[in-house]
Amino acid sequence: MKKRDSRFEIIRILSMVLIVAYHYTMYGGWTIYNSVKIQFFRPWGQVGVALFVLITGYFLGEQETNFIKAWHRVDKLWVKTLVYSWIILICALIFHFGILDKRDFLYAVFPVIFDEYWFITSYIVLILLTPILNIAIRKFDMKNLLILIGILIVFADIVPFIKNDGTPNAPLGNMFSVGAMLSPYLIGAFIHKYKFKLKMWQACAVTLFGAMLEYISLIVLKHGIMKLDMAEFTFGLFPLITAVGIFCIFLNLPSFYSKAVNWIASGVLASYLITEHPLFRIYFWQKLLHVSQFQTPFWKFVIMGIVIAVVTVLICSLVDKIYDRIKDAVNNKI
Repeated sequence: MKKRDSRFEIIRILSMVLIVAYHYTMYGGWTIYNSVKIQFFRPWGQVGVALFVLITGYFLGEQETNFIKAWHRVDKLWVKTLVYSWIILICALIFHFGILDKRDFLYAVFPVIFDEYWFITSYIVLILLTPILNIAIRKFDMKNLLILIGILIVFADIVPFIKNDGTPNAPLGNMFSVGAMLSPYLIGAFIHKYKFKLKMWQACAVTLFGAMLEYISLIVLKHGIMKLDMAEFTFGLFPLITAVGIFCIFLNLPSFYSKAVNWIASGVLASYLITEHPLFRIYFWQKLLHVSQFQTPFWKFVIMGIVIAVVTVLICSLVDKIYDRIKDAVNNKI
């Protein structure tokens, strides 16, 4: 088996750290939630999503595949999502994490079908669409592939936020849908197919430019220049620009292999499955960690956000190794 390039495994770890840091901002129970300071990590959640999908597109985009192969790429993820969701549901029933109604119970029992985790459901749908997407990637020339990417960016990454009427009927869905994953998947495939590479200074400039646009949008919307959600443009185009810049930074680094890095990276998705479960996330951030105590001063808020995100990803990755051991033991007995 070919060893995975640890550059990309670091990106995978980073993507989950950024997503968990975003949830730190979202669910911390802050008394000044609408403050620009409290929204500091808000822009990075969608950056993490885009990075994760960029990796997928980079390695999978040119492969010939069919729906059977696509299913086999996600069946283990589907089962893992079920197991984590069921365990958390059982714990919620025993320890009373929060109010549990019939809909919560149904979603927890069928988490993928009912979109309990938007990222997991959308990612699975994305992989199931790869037989079609990959045909376009392989058959299209550079010009037509760029046109396709441009169309998707407009209708999946820009229109939903310009429209902003509170309805989910944007052409390719809202920011929490498979539509938001199409452009980073194709961009990752484009980068690989055409060996596209920015120089290090260019990649850094793109990253800073995207991040700057996101933070400027927070400040502009906070002061009421536009009647939009304060963090509206921390989704869509701006985080996509930032993610592409970060991805290109890592492409400039020399390839290397680290068993430890790859071992951790293989389990990082558990940090999302555990901490973002609707029955557990509020309890996790507000009751278990009490993160609101870090609201001030600002430097403490930032440092603790980073530390908690990193430690959470590492611990959950270790938990996932226990899951793998149990799964392997069960499979060996069957």
